[in-house]
Amino acid sequence: MTALSASASVPRPSGALDDAVERAEGPLRVLLVEPESEQSHQLVLSLSGHDVDITVCVDGAEALLRVGLMRPDTIVTSATPPEVDLETLVRVTRRATDIPILIGVGPGDSQRALRALAAGATACVNRPYRIPELAALLRGSLPGMDGGGMLEQGGGPHTSLRSGALELDALGHRLFVDGDPVDLALREFGIMDFLLRHTGRVVSREELWTEVWRKPLPPVNNTIAVHIRRLRHKLGDSEARPRFIHTVRGIGYRLDTANGG
Repeated sequence: MTALSASASVPRPSGALDDAVERAEGPLRVLLVEPESEQSHQLVLSLSGHDVDITVCVDGAEALLRVGLMRPDTIVTSATPPEVDLETLVRVTRRATDIPILIGVGPGDSQRALRALAAGATACVNRPYRIPELAALLRGSLPGMDGGGMLEQGGGPHTSLRSGALELDALGHRLFVDGDPVDLALREFGIMDFLLRHTGRVVSREELWTEVWRKPLPPVNNTIAVHIRRLRHKLGDSEARPRFIHTVRGIGYRLDTANGG
């Protein structure tokens, strides 16, 4: 396969707007550049419950082609992709898109990682990958999330957010209800993050959609209702007799933790 230079470009597909609207309602699209089949297989299995759709590429040249064809939300790549070196992969991708690029680094990868960060990569993550750490970074790559997520009451970087019987663990990507852990998909985590930061206040469907999906709310859409229903199930909650998430008819939702503990 012919090696690519840093002056190469990524093909830009047509229909980008329609694709973006469709993607906003679906799982996070991750392009994984991983030459080792065992690593990619384990990662796909481990992230299967996190609302993530992973496409695997074995080398950098294939990755550049897929960036133009599938328009992923995030790229996760090893520091040593075959065919196209890491720095070129980052530079060429940056000419087409500003999506997050996460670099999986292991022993001996520090110089490659530094060059990739200088070329426009977003962040580094340990490789072999640790799922809680990677899930937290992927959550931060969602539109509307800043990677740092919530803040503690003191205003510094958070590790958790607590209200009543609910505690949101940013690093572990989990929600605790009465001390019991609950695994959340990425957008479910985003919804709970937003609701917890606005506990007691009515949040409109438009506001929730804009903050979590970062897109205008389509005229006919039940995506939020589906996610809320799944959240209630995981919380042990119900719409008829809600303990935490209350529906405010015609407006949106309110998280009430005062009577939840």
